[in-house]
Amino acid sequence: MTQAELPTSEVMAIPVTPPPHHPEKWKWYDYFTFNIDHKVIGIQYLVTSFIFYLIGGLMALAMRAELATPASDFLSPDLYNAFLTNHGTIMIFLWIVPASIGGFGNFLVPLMIGARDMAFPKLNALAFWVTVPAGMLIMGSFFFGGAQSGWTSYPPLSVVTANTAQSMWILAIVLAGTSSILGSLNFIVTIWKMRVPSMAWDQMPLFCWAMMATSILALVSTPVLAAGLTLLLFDINFGTSFFNPANGGDVVMYQHLFWFYSHPAVYLMILPIFGIMSEVIPVHARKPIFGYKAIAYSSLAICLVGLFVWVHHMFTSGTPPGCGSSSPSLP
Repeated sequence: MTQAELPTSEVMAIPVTPPPHHPEKWKWYDYFTFNIDHKVIGIQYLVTSFIFYLIGGLMALAMRAELATPASDFLSPDLYNAFLTNHGTIMIFLWIVPASIGGFGNFLVPLMIGARDMAFPKLNALAFWVTVPAGMLIMGSFFFGGAQSGWTSYPPLSVVTANTAQSMWILAIVLAGTSSILGSLNFIVTIWKMRVPSMAWDQMPLFCWAMMATSILALVSTPVLAAGLTLLLFDINFGTSFFNPANGGDVVMYQHLFWFYSHPAVYLMILPIFGIMSEVIPVHARKPIFGYKAIAYSSLAICLVGLFVWVHHMFTSGTPPGCGSSSPSLP
């Protein structure tokens, strides 16, 4: 007689003990610790990014209040520039990117593919906690006047204004980028290697396809931004001339390095949201998604094409026409 044929009273329940880092219920203070549960980390990302969303929103309201009249009667010109710079920075690097990728991605991807957790749980926790000092550096820069050269931080303006605050801004973006790189590596390995054996690629949820494309894009583009910002940091603090034309540097090169990341950043923000829409709409429409493979493969196509069109942000930079061969958006 098999176990299934035994009477219920004769079947001994086998206790299942959750692993130590996955208890049945977390305490409130566990969300303030170096926790390696992917669901806790996802919530940490969402709550932290929403706090920064509120801070960035207050900066936007302050700027609108200043613009209500022609006179500088609410914010000083320098403080207005600092709010403008850090509003854009916070909304991109500390709100939408960590919320859509770190928050929803960490919470949902392991559940969708049948994995117990992410491939590298400790690396996952580290990726979140790196964003906290990044936010602290952004806010702390206001004690030194705040970075005032816009969220793009083009030299030479970024080299000659508020050097201490600008250096803190650069370090914050490098830390946020490090978080993005670590998270992307984790997502790629998790989706590639930790799906349940019965789940083929063409059976994977579309949100996971979107996260795979997003992670590849972030992994390729983010180090380029970090390199450009590191060179800018050297120009500001150590007298180098990477972007100083007077000493043989090239200002336009910074723009290439910046936009090679910052144009794909548009897709880092929207691809996870597209993935969420692809999961939510079929459920409420009570119909299967139309064009599953087209949606999945187009996510990867966006990832690829998005790496080659950054020059359309640089129409007025004097970039040679020959660059049009690598950027279809150029005339």
